[in-house]
Amino acid sequence: MSIHVQELIDKIKNEGVEAAEREAEKIISEAGEKAARIIKNARAEADSHKAQAEKEIKKQEAASRDALKQAARDILIGLEKKIIAQFEAVLTESVGDAMSSELTEKLILELAGAWADKGEEGLKIVLSSRDARELESALKGKLAQRFKEGVEILPSPKVTKGFRIGGKDGAFYNFTTEGVAEVLAETLSADLAETLKAAI
Repeated sequence: MSIHVQELIDKIKNEGVEAAEREAEKIISEAGEKAARIIKNARAEADSHKAQAEKEIKKQEAASRDALKQAARDILIGLEKKIIAQFEAVLTESVGDAMSSELTEKLILELAGAWADKGEEGLKIVLSSRDARELESALKGKLAQRFKEGVEILPSPKVTKGFRIGGKDGAFYNFTTEGVAEVLAETLSADLAETLKAAI
């Protein structure tokens, strides 16, 4: 009887130990699987954060490059405008220096002669106050016989050098320093701008 009891106790012990070992193995296995899932999820999340960070860095780098390009363009456009403005100022000054009273008189006589040949009957000439004083008698003397309605000399504070000239229809051609320089600058500034762009 005692042998049976002992066998029974041994059997219960063995079965209990085996059950405990199985339970322990199951817990360890589940813990391992859970740990593997946690590591996998953590790695996936880390990869996602890394990809997002890399994407954001690339986006910021592209924005920085675009901002730098825009700043460079703005600087070049500003420089181009300053060079053209300086060029136009020099051009205006050069035209002003070239437009002497003698040249003004010569140009007026040549233009007036061409108008008289086409049958123009009257002539109006707008000059600076100084040129009007200096040239009025000479111009009227040389042109009076060619125009039936005469020659009218008009001094203007708006004219510094050069002249405006027109017939009886009221339309004037602008040969003032500013007018000539403006016409030249419109043509030359476009060429200068193209040259600057090509150089850049």
